[in-house]
Amino acid sequence: MKAEEAFKSIFGVEVEKVKQYFSDLSKEDPKSVVPQGKVINVYLVIRANNELLIRHEGGEDISLGTFENEKYPIILYDKFQSAYRRKELELLRANYIAKKVEVNKIRGKDDDWFCALRPTAAVKKQEERMGGLCGECPDCMTFGFAVREGGNYNVKSRIEGDLLISTTPESKSVVVRTFNAVDDIKKTTLIGGEEEGAGRTGALFRYSLVKEGTIFVGKIAMKDIGLNDFLVKIATLSTISKLGGRTTDFGNVKVFIPAIMFSTYEISSSYDIFTKVKGKENVEDLIQIINRHLEDIKKGVLVTSKDFSENIQKILFDQNGMLDSDIVLKAWEEAKNFKLSIESSTRSKK
Repeated sequence: MKAEEAFKSIFGVEVEKVKQYFSDLSKEDPKSVVPQGKVINVYLVIRANNELLIRHEGGEDISLGTFENEKYPIILYDKFQSAYRRKELELLRANYIAKKVEVNKIRGKDDDWFCALRPTAAVKKQEERMGGLCGECPDCMTFGFAVREGGNYNVKSRIEGDLLISTTPESKSVVVRTFNAVDDIKKTTLIGGEEEGAGRTGALFRYSLVKEGTIFVGKIAMKDIGLNDFLVKIATLSTISKLGGRTTDFGNVKVFIPAIMFSTYEISSSYDIFTKVKGKENVEDLIQIINRHLEDIKKGVLVTSKDFSENIQKILFDQNGMLDSDIVLKAWEEAKNFKLSIESSTRSKK
């Protein structure tokens, strides 16, 4: 499917109406690496479909932010972005298996493409690398990578995000659970039984968990990206289903995409939206408030819905759950052209 056709089917507007807010990455152009004021504001509502274990740096299970003298659970954007990137790489790998010849032709390489969010390491002081980011795919060229991943330049992320803030305070949205891992042999938490010298295993532990049904609101800004890359990114957003730690036990979420604003700068923020929906616990009512708020402050082109996610999945994925191959291949071309544009702009002049 062509990107223009898919865009209209999902959002109900012609691409021509918002074309000025997409970067033209159909060819190599050093000018495309300079910020151009093409910003796509994507507003998110995330509902916990079971309990969430949301950890950040530090010893606490739940990160809290204080807003208007009350504490609310928050999710830092880098926590959300890691789930976002992993989901996109999962979709890209599925496409690569099916379209390996076509992707390699775009890459101009015959080796197997591999990209993952994992550390790289030197082996015996050689240049051999163990996994890591590839520095060439649609994920790397939009979310960025550091120079240590290869090449001689860093790529800054063109997708930036705010905090995700719970609409209900800690007192209503956090529960403490106690878990017990018993000894596999004696089926107790004692080592050595009841005799002298026996001791506790310390297997009892507690987690502070975000309650099922808790709603978070937030916003991300996609800057200077191509149309096909945008469709891949928005498709990925719609399919994120896990978030946080211990996702084998916790972490099921539903991502709603109620509104997108195409503009020349960032419009509104997670906190701004939070102040409008604070205390609301019904997704439909909350989304209506968000969309009315965005209509009032609209700059550029605004598209709204109860939730674009279902339509995105219907249009951009086939019956087997594969992301539209034509759009993915075009996103690879946009990534390649952006990479070439960076290299062209940084090449020393003779």
